[in-house]
Amino acid sequence: MSTTTDTPGTSSPERTSVLSTAALACGDQIEASYKGTLVHRGQVTEIAPSRELFWITDYLTGSRRLLDVAEFEIVRLANPSATEESGI
Repeated sequence: MSTTTDTPGTSSPERTSVLSTAALACGDQIEASYKGTLVHRGQVTEIAPSRELFWITDYLTGSRRLLDVAEFEIVRLANPSATEESGI
């Protein structure tokens, strides 16, 4: 049985599924879902790659959140400023 969270339709130029902290960098914008429900959205502030953990500043609450890639479906969003610049 496969336990991968990379489902069809989640990767696009604007959204990329994240299965490991190796695919993240500080400053990335992410969304974290649990059982299909969006629970966190924010900017990556710190990464602990050896434990597959990372911290974000949650946009809704303004608080710092510790996330585990094994517990959530993580999607990295396109950089909004890069998207805006390409449309000019």
